[in-house]
Amino acid sequence: MSKRPSSAFLDSNVFIYGRLETCNSRLIILLAQLGEFDVFVSDLVVKEVERFFRDEISRETGFLSRRFVETLARRMVSSDETRRELSELKGTIKDRDLPNLAAVRHARLKYLVSYDADYTRARVREYITPRQFVRLFDLDPYATEY
Repeated sequence: MSKRPSSAFLDSNVFIYGRLETCNSRLIILLAQLGEFDVFVSDLVVKEVERFFRDEISRETGFLSRRFVETLARRMVSSDETRRELSELKGTIKDRDLPNLAAVRHARLKYLVSYDADYTRARVREYITPRQFVRLFDLDPYATEY
C-alpha cells in the first residue's frame, strides 16, 4: 500500500476536467472534498478556472467556480509570496506555468497535479498526472491520464 499524500497543488486543468467529465480529475476533487488531502492552488489557478467557466458557460458559473476553488483550497499561494522563486525559476519552464511551479516550490509541496506535458519537458520533479495521483490512494483510475 502506498503512502497517501497529505497535500498537493492542483493545476487549473484538474478543476476544469473534474467538473466537466467523469475522469481522474473528478476523483481527485472528490478526495479533496472528503478531506483526504489538503489542496493548494495559486492565484493564477483561481483566475484561470474562473475565466474558463465564465467564457465557456456564463458569468455566474465563472463566479461559482472561483468560489468552489477558493473554498476547497486549504491555501492559495499568491504571486507576491513567490517573487524569489519566480526569479530563480525564470527560463526553466514556459512563463504561463511559472507561477504554479513557483507556488509549489514556495510551499515545499511534493506533488503538482496536472495534465500538462510542459512540466514533463521541463523535468519538474513534483509533476504528477491525475491518473498517477489517484493511484497513490490505492484507487483504480480511469483509463485517461487526466
